[in-house]
Amino acid sequence: MEKLSLNGLWNIRSTDGHYELTSDVPGSLFYALEKEGQLGEGLFYRENNRAALEIADRDFLWERSFTVDGGFLASEEIHLVAEGLDTLGEITINGHAVGSTDNMHRTWRFNVAPYLRKGENRIAILFRNSLEYIRKEKERRDLYAADGGGLTSVPGFNMIRKSHCSFGWDWGPMVPDVGIWRDIALVSYGPARLKSIHVTQNHREGGVNLFIKPEIERFEESSLTLRAVITSPDGRTSGFEVDPGGSAYEVAHPRLWWPNGLGEQPLYRLDFFLEEKGRVIDDLSQKIGLRTLTIEQKKDQWGETFNFNCNGLSIFARGGNYIPEDIYLNRLGPYGTEQLLEDCRSANFNCIRVWGGGVYPSDNFFDLCDEKGLIVWEDLMFACAAYDVSNDHFLENIMEEVRDNLLRIRHHASLGLICGNNEMEMAFEDWGINPTGLMRTEYLKQYQFIFPSIASEICPELFYWPASPSSGGDFEDPNDPDRGDCHFWEVWHGNKDFSEFKNHYFRFMSEFGFESFPSMKTLKSFTEPEDRNIFSPVMEEHQKCIGGNGKILTYISKYFQYPKDFSSLVYVSQLSQMEAITTGIKHWRRNRGRCMGSTYWQLNDNWPVASWSSIDYYGRWKALHYGARRAYDNILLSLDGNDHAVEIHLSNESSAITEGTVSWKLFSLKGDLLDSGSCAASVPPFSSRMIEKRDFTSDTSKKKDRDVYLSVSFTDSRGRIFRDFHNFAPFKYLNLLAPEIRTEITEREDTFEIELVSRHPALHVEIDFEASDAVLSDNYFHLDGGIPCRVTLPRGKYTLEELAEEIRVRSLFDSY
Repeated sequence: MEKLSLNGLWNIRSTDGHYELTSDVPGSLFYALEKEGQLGEGLFYRENNRAALEIADRDFLWERSFTVDGGFLASEEIHLVAEGLDTLGEITINGHAVGSTDNMHRTWRFNVAPYLRKGENRIAILFRNSLEYIRKEKERRDLYAADGGGLTSVPGFNMIRKSHCSFGWDWGPMVPDVGIWRDIALVSYGPARLKSIHVTQNHREGGVNLFIKPEIERFEESSLTLRAVITSPDGRTSGFEVDPGGSAYEVAHPRLWWPNGLGEQPLYRLDFFLEEKGRVIDDLSQKIGLRTLTIEQKKDQWGETFNFNCNGLSIFARGGNYIPEDIYLNRLGPYGTEQLLEDCRSANFNCIRVWGGGVYPSDNFFDLCDEKGLIVWEDLMFACAAYDVSNDHFLENIMEEVRDNLLRIRHHASLGLICGNNEMEMAFEDWGINPTGLMRTEYLKQYQFIFPSIASEICPELFYWPASPSSGGDFEDPNDPDRGDCHFWEVWHGNKDFSEFKNHYFRFMSEFGFESFPSMKTLKSFTEPEDRNIFSPVMEEHQKCIGGNGKILTYISKYFQYPKDFSSLVYVSQLSQMEAITTGIKHWRRNRGRCMGSTYWQLNDNWPVASWSSIDYYGRWKALHYGARRAYDNILLSLDGNDHAVEIHLSNESSAITEGTVSWKLFSLKGDLLDSGSCAASVPPFSSRMIEKRDFTSDTSKKKDRDVYLSVSFTDSRGRIFRDFHNFAPFKYLNLLAPEIRTEITEREDTFEIELVSRHPALHVEIDFEASDAVLSDNYFHLDGGIPCRVTLPRGKYTLEELAEEIRVRSLFDSY
């Protein structure tokens, strides 16, 4: 096997002659236009994204030359392998038609040996207009899609196998990009190729047996040998031969893979070499983790459980929903996939849900999830729309798409679940779309017959789930809180109070969310000073949820005073988001066993925007991501108040008992200590319990509710301190005093330490820096008056002098 990459520089021109430029491959039209300065200040700036649809509404030709030597041409099997073409491509080599493509989610393979010549060759891919295509297809058959009447998405996005959100979503712009978005190469084969290797595991007491099943595509008769080398996490290697029909291999002294927070993530490398007469003619490598991982469903007093089970342990999933990281799928920026997933790991995630309206993530994404212990809930790329399953070509196309991607990702230790679609079972029942009998039949055929059959064929060891949310299929109460997974939007879309979360005990809360604005630095990147009003055209352009900015303001009015300026409004919007989402997380963790999962909407953004994300486009943590880190810690101290009665709960998601002391202090907002107490506390592994319940009516009767608050801490046997806070009146009614926060920064060996002390209690303390970005050990927390608090940040690129000059500290009092 010999490979010739066709990545590199390609020439692009629109067939109408309006555009001519070059692009790196992998790459895209719009990214190339932006890098060449043809989009002015860029698509993100002000309202520039509106130009994208007009630019995309034409055909584009991508071309390049390449050189082939005689040895490469000796084979009769020379395949053009395109791992990502977006989307409607017509491929020619040296003027000969090679094939056509109509699915950006597939790997396309064509034998091009007859069209190649020694020396210089030319390849061209004509990308047809996707907008024109979906217009015509929608006229041919008008199928339901949640496009917001054209306000959030281009109508007809479901008629083409292209990233749905490239046509816009209620958090992303309409930028239907074009191009070669993953690797493209020529591969010259010998007598055979190693098509795939399927490795399954059988776990028994003290050991793991691997069964290795190869798939070899033969081009001519020959004597072949498949040799394997397994490298353990400590570097030891062992070689063996694999029979064409499959072979077993016993792993001695196996080290198990665990989700983040429960153990390590050791990985075993498997290298396979297909040989003819001792000569390697193809090879393939995989990294696997030794574990069992599936969804556990058992009848209980509330209905039926729905949770991940890893290595025999029932796991409470803690995570968020992942969308494409950029409108430009190939942008190489300072904040990329590795840092995003590291930010998940450091925020105590053990799970990430890949939403079905974007793209199937890269191999690198899954490799990183394997390394960081992040269980992947993988939606297939079907979301909020019905599909033309009665069309034989469309059906075959999506079947190949699912096969391609399941073959590619099935070996990953992190892969925990394959889900057919996002929200369509619920849509048929609850959204008032009145589906026809044919639409229901097509739905069942697609998600409950075709896709599970493919999954059963390719990766029977993986759990398949027809939709999210679902109770198991057949349109039977798809958002049933007592079984399966649920999406809950009564808080936010339904305008319900944050406390509404506590009225519901879902088995697995796979989607719930609340919006905020990104940081001021991010807002300044696309606005001018005159734009910085949340109802300006530019700010509303960077808010794709219809009426979203007004809803943010409405929710602020419920809990907070009206902010004094634009910066304060941005800050308070993030506090509102954090309070909303952590209210839900804490409630469901208090009810561990009944509820076993929380993946909030959403983790990230694909451009700078007001949205539900906890990390903005530039990688800046919002208040929510800090709040999630506290709420997703293995040990969670949480308070549940009802009038003046407060319950103190401890949740333990670790494999060891947690023991220590719970202390509570009732303070006045002047900082006076009104009452205090403590008690011993212990919580067994993987459980949650109420430690104490106290009625503070008599303690607060001397003061108004708006003049007091409760501060509670849990100090465990290792000296770690966990805190929570309870206010007896809404934040907006509290009689806060100027906290007078003092800060001191000290340089340590590997970190900078910031000590904060306030004269009076300070709520929601934010630490930021004028120009620098930093992730701190904690942020957006409460300070008790007169009691020092210390946070750290890595030394990194900062100097003590720079931090001292740039540091900005504020609290809720400073917002009005």
